[in-house]
Amino acid sequence: MSEFFDVLDCARRKTGEIILRSEAHRKGVWHGAFHCLIIYERAGQNYALFQKRSPNKKIAPHRFDVSVGGHYLAGEDAAAAGQREIKEELGLDIPFADLFPVGRRIFVYGLTQGIIEYEFQDVYFLPRRLEPGSLSLQREELDGILEMAVNDGIKLFSHKIQRMVCSFYPSDSSEKKTLSVSADDFVFCIDNYYLKLLLLAQRYLYGDRELLII
Repeated sequence: MSEFFDVLDCARRKTGEIILRSEAHRKGVWHGAFHCLIIYERAGQNYALFQKRSPNKKIAPHRFDVSVGGHYLAGEDAAAAGQREIKEELGLDIPFADLFPVGRRIFVYGLTQGIIEYEFQDVYFLPRRLEPGSLSLQREELDGILEMAVNDGIKLFSHKIQRMVCSFYPSDSSEKKTLSVSADDFVFCIDNYYLKLLLLAQRYLYGDRELLII
């Protein structure tokens, strides 16, 4: 099934044109995307969930990224795309009002030959305590879900530690595994995205709701 995006200009305004997904990525056309990080507290410890991208993905296969991520289809906004992507990737029915906005990120990715990704990403937290093993993962998109302790993740992405051990829930198994990960196992970025997200998540989970902007 062909997917079409709204073409955006460099100020994130819709131009009125639509473009095939493949063409947007071939030409490096600006388009919109949704990102969501699930965060929660359990037994005095704060956690965040990261997805492992499927080996079938054209962009950053096998890499870890935020809990949910996906493009806006033509005519969609964050409310429509966000609920759709969360349902498709994790099997959760989440009201858009339950999401907490943390701003917008400008993302450019050109490490895959023949693909140039130019995105405006609307970024949200989903504060929701859940059991990662109970999620209905979309196997075509996700290889599994990683549960990361927020404080240790901050150390990882600030390079105070080189690796950390996390719980990992594969999409093709109900058995939890342990997995050692490094910052290099995540989608490449030059803006310290994951460190910024975890610092904001820490503040949110400690009760701070002011000026949480990525």
